[in-house]
Amino acid sequence: MDSRPKVVVIGAGLAGLACAYALTDNVEVNVLEAAPYPGGRAAHINIMDFQIELGANLFLESYATAFSIASRLGIPLKPSASPINSGIYRNGRFHGLYGDNQLRNVLKTAHTILSFQLLSPRGVWQALKFARLVQNEADKLDFDNHDKILSLDHNQSIAEFFDIEIGTESLDWLYGPGLAGYTFANPEQIGIAYAKAVLWHNGLNGVARPLAPDGGMHAFVDALSQQCRSNIRLSTPVQRILIEDGIARGAITDTEIIEADAVICATPTSALLDIAPELPESMRTVLQRVTYSRCCRVFFGVDSSPLPRNWYAVGFPQQAGTILSGMSHLSLLCPQTAPQGKALIDALLIDKHADELFALSDEEIIERVLLEIKKYFPKMSPKPLFSLVQKWPEAVCLSTGGTMTALDKMQQQGYESLQGLFLAGDYLGIPSLNSALKSGLDAAEKALKFLA
Repeated sequence: MDSRPKVVVIGAGLAGLACAYALTDNVEVNVLEAAPYPGGRAAHINIMDFQIELGANLFLESYATAFSIASRLGIPLKPSASPINSGIYRNGRFHGLYGDNQLRNVLKTAHTILSFQLLSPRGVWQALKFARLVQNEADKLDFDNHDKILSLDHNQSIAEFFDIEIGTESLDWLYGPGLAGYTFANPEQIGIAYAKAVLWHNGLNGVARPLAPDGGMHAFVDALSQQCRSNIRLSTPVQRILIEDGIARGAITDTEIIEADAVICATPTSALLDIAPELPESMRTVLQRVTYSRCCRVFFGVDSSPLPRNWYAVGFPQQAGTILSGMSHLSLLCPQTAPQGKALIDALLIDKHADELFALSDEEIIERVLLEIKKYFPKMSPKPLFSLVQKWPEAVCLSTGGTMTALDKMQQQGYESLQGLFLAGDYLGIPSLNSALKSGLDAAEKALKFLA
């Protein structure tokens, strides 16, 4: 019989898996996951030899924690096969932006900007002003030490910041579509500090070539979950965290009470609030500030990409008048996602357009999205090899203005009279895959100190 301390980890997303990975050798761990698969928002599915990453699919070079874990797991992180060449739609056409430092592509991007067809001279000046500002703050935009960014975390959205300090044209037609592609949200929903980090690390720093785990994101998830597979219980939703006399003592599922000496909750905050009604009011007030984007993604397996040659993505500004926010040629960056000679296309719809689609059947969504794509890409196959709808009511944490600071203060002050409960999730740092993993390791360390 195992006499080691017992820890329950709720959630087997990246944060929960990182927790279990760090704890397995020291304590008896039970990982409880409501879904029938591990990975959370880094889940995947295989269809007709296409490997579809339903959520997160890429790392960035600035993800130090992710690099460290991948190295220990023996999963190489490889630069994408192609840079992120993309386009933004305005005035009836797509304007190209080319994502590497080759002189030819630098000149092509410069032509896009200086031709004043995507942005007016005023808009170009706004874009350069913001780029210089973020470059001067770059040392504070560290995914592994989010303490640095707190000085930038004002009670302001990135939309409000541009409206007051920069001017809105460059946000509307350049930075906004980029943010939508990475956060699945519109600028008015995104905190200023988080938006700066996203834009800096996804292009403004001059490095626009991300990395993918060898074999795809699911290879990383599989390797991480394999380290603690015997401790993971899938299809086991938690109804309530067991809290007695101010101490977390386990978890209650549909069928049993699982006792523990400590509990780590690695779920989105909405789930945490549901299963822990005894949380101190001061904690609940802070956690209720955390918001997530909403998106509907429609994947199409096709014989060839309808996008221009070597373009990974296109973005549609809110003002473009379409329900689409963007489209990506996923197999361009990660060739293993599609059989040779085929392409995997990802159509993204966010916010109110996602809400509208949530009420429809998958067949209705596919028909509507295909008709919309054909308006801009007549070469899109009217009969894809397959189509798949993925609905995310909670997609990406948006870290609205001041939320990072409030969460940090909550963590520093502790959880008042509540003991033995620890939190993990990307919302506890600069939201990202890296922050999810780091939060899991941090929660495991705190739990071990508590148990000691």
